[in-house]
Amino acid sequence: MKKTLLILTLAFAFIGANAQCTPDPQFTAGGIYPDSATGLSDAFVGQAYSQNITIVTPADTLTEILPGQFVSVTIDSINLTNVTGLPLNFDYTCDPPSCGFPGGTSKCAELYSTSNPTAADIGVHPLVFETTAYVSNVPIIGTTTQDDIIDYYFIEISNVTSVVNQFDAFTFQMKDVYPNPVNDQSKIQFIIGKEKNVVFSVFNYLGEKMDEQIIAANRGVNDILINANNYPNGIYLYSINNGEKIISKRMLVAN
Repeated sequence: MKKTLLILTLAFAFIGANAQCTPDPQFTAGGIYPDSATGLSDAFVGQAYSQNITIVTPADTLTEILPGQFVSVTIDSINLTNVTGLPLNFDYTCDPPSCGFPGGTSKCAELYSTSNPTAADIGVHPLVFETTAYVSNVPIIGTTTQDDIIDYYFIEISNVTSVVNQFDAFTFQMKDVYPNPVNDQSKIQFIIGKEKNVVFSVFNYLGEKMDEQIIAANRGVNDILINANNYPNGIYLYSINNGEKIISKRMLVAN
C-alpha cells in the first residue's frame, strides 16, 4: 500500500508520554503537533524534560490501488509499537496507554526524562520508531495492516540543550568533540543522510596534517574515536569532507 497512507506516522518520532497529557484543541487537521518544522522545546542538562504532543489521526485517507487509481480507505488506528534509541533517562507513554490512536480522534502523548539528563548522556542518540496502521474498506482485501519504520530522527544532548531533530538525504552535520579538552580519547559524531565515504582529518595550528582517515559512513549517526596520546598539547583543527562540503571545528589537547 502506498506510503501516503501513513504520512501521519512520519511525525511519530516525537511521541512519548505521561497519560496526563491534554490534546491542544487548536489543531484539527491530521498530523502531529508540534510538527517537524516547529520541533520540540529544548531540554537542559540538570533539569526535568516534558513535552506535550497532540496526535490528530484522520478517519480515512486516499491510497493508490493501481497506477493513477486512488480510493478512500478507513484508518481504524495507527499504533506506535516500539521506540528504540532513547537515552537511558528518557521514556515515553501515550494516552491511550496502548499507544493506539483511533482514526478520527485527537489524542496526545508525551516525551519525558525519567531523571535529569547529565554529562554522561551527552551525544547524539538516533531513534527508531516502529508503527502499525490498521485500515479497512480496502478494495478486494477488506482489512489490512501496514508496518513502517521511521529512522531519521535523533535526540542530541549537549551541555546546553537536548532537542529532537531529523535528517534527510542532504544532511551533513558534525558535532563537537567530547570531552573537550581531550586528554586521552574522545569521540566525534557526525550525521549524514546517505551512505558515502568521507575523509576525516586533523591539523595542528601550523597547518601540518596529524591524522587522516577515509570512513565508510553509514546513513545516520556515525562515531569517530580520537586517540590523542601522541598529540602534543595545543589547539587542533579537525574536519570531515564528503566531497561536496567540508565542516571544520577545533579541539584542545591537554594530556
